[in-house]
Amino acid sequence: MTRVTVLAGGVGGARFTRGLLQHLASEDARLAANVPFGGAEGVLSGNSATVQASEVTVIVNTGDDMWLDGLRICPDLDTVMYTLGGGISEEQGWGRPDESRRTSTEIAAYGRGWSWFTLGDLDLATHIVRTDLLRNGATLSAATEFLCRRWQPGARLLPMSDQFVETHVRLAADADEHRAGDLIHFEEWWVRYRATLPVTEFVQLGLADAVAAPGVIDAILTADLVILPPSNPVVSVGTILSIPGIREALRATPARVVGIAPIIAGAAVRGMADACLSTIGVETTALAVGLHYGSRRQGGVLDAWLVDETDAAALPALAAAGIRAAAVPLWMTDVGATARIAAEALKIGAGEVESTPSTAAAAPSPDLPVAEFGYPGPLRDRLVAAILAGSKTSTTSLLVEYGVENEPLPTAGSRQVLIDSAGRPVAIIETTDVRVVRLGAVDLDHARDEGEGFESVAAWRAGHEGFWHGAETRDFLGDPGFTVTDDTEVVLERLRLIAVLPTA
Repeated sequence: MTRVTVLAGGVGGARFTRGLLQHLASEDARLAANVPFGGAEGVLSGNSATVQASEVTVIVNTGDDMWLDGLRICPDLDTVMYTLGGGISEEQGWGRPDESRRTSTEIAAYGRGWSWFTLGDLDLATHIVRTDLLRNGATLSAATEFLCRRWQPGARLLPMSDQFVETHVRLAADADEHRAGDLIHFEEWWVRYRATLPVTEFVQLGLADAVAAPGVIDAILTADLVILPPSNPVVSVGTILSIPGIREALRATPARVVGIAPIIAGAAVRGMADACLSTIGVETTALAVGLHYGSRRQGGVLDAWLVDETDAAALPALAAAGIRAAAVPLWMTDVGATARIAAEALKIGAGEVESTPSTAAAAPSPDLPVAEFGYPGPLRDRLVAAILAGSKTSTTSLLVEYGVENEPLPTAGSRQVLIDSAGRPVAIIETTDVRVVRLGAVDLDHARDEGEGFESVAAWRAGHEGFWHGAETRDFLGDPGFTVTDDTEVVLERLRLIAVLPTA
């Protein structure tokens, strides 16, 4: 089974994922046909020698979402859902085929709505159902899951966040009723003005209160491959990456991260991505967008990058930047062509990423001490992943451990090399604060910041007591009956991630 996670915007992300699903289905069928002890029949009958179907999760941009006529509109979620579910207008790339707009016409007769953003009657049903679910307490994730039951997209669709995050643009000049410096919704700039108005920045309203939706971080960390499809790198994939924890999860995942250039021969594959790129000072080239994402070995998010054959000249510069790259046909002319692009993404994702020097800032000093969390195994791997994802910013140790190892207590400002269960250096971390307190004085803030999902001090303590009373800790301390009490002294340490190191 192959687990693929895609970070997608609207049309480009939807069409790529459709091709990906077709390719994976054909590969699953091919593998099933070659399974011993029953072949394809074994797959259906539950034979132990079976091939499990591939799993695809799509994390979808919701920065384009908005309220309109009292309804919550989610353009990218709906485009992905309709495309994968066979209900998209192929001509437009969005909305439903054979639509009427009687309701939008009637709304306009009341002087409401936007003349430049009308909704089809069939499409309105989706927005009505979603809004009803939200107003009755459902999260956006739950509402999306409910809507997908009707469409059966063949992939799990997750909004990037359950909180409302809306992308706006700041105008550089007056336009109609708007003044220079005003913020207007991205969709108004994109649809009404066709991205022709000069803007100075993109602003995600609501970002400060947003967190990744349930399942998003896990889908990245447990994937076999993560793909950034040819969606807008600024307002689609870029907005997803702005959600706290998602960029960090991309850097921490053991999966390869492969991107597909949304630019071919200096022009956007679809839409006005060039206007977005120029606003943030990035050239409209496949090379520039790849460098904008950056190499994971040097603090970015990419291991590999596919460019079109016409952009093959960019390959040496990408390699020099630490990004494995290949030039292949990237025009998504039909589902078959898109499936072939997906196959190339899987192919380069399965290959070895070429070694490149890490940045000086990320290079570990041989004098730095080693930081080990827990004992080698699943617990350490979870703790290391939480640190790399940014969700673990505190840790707790027994004071007696330092005496056993004859080591001094950590101090604020000290740095260590974090290692994983295989003993590989994976990051540099820095201690920012150290306190020695009674175990009974540990507070909820510290417990939560351990990044293990504790929502009460009692749950935190139970988890840690299980570790401290375990055979490995008692053997380490040389005390087979070691037990903690409220008066046991513990070391509370605050830490931050300084750099992620390249791993083999």
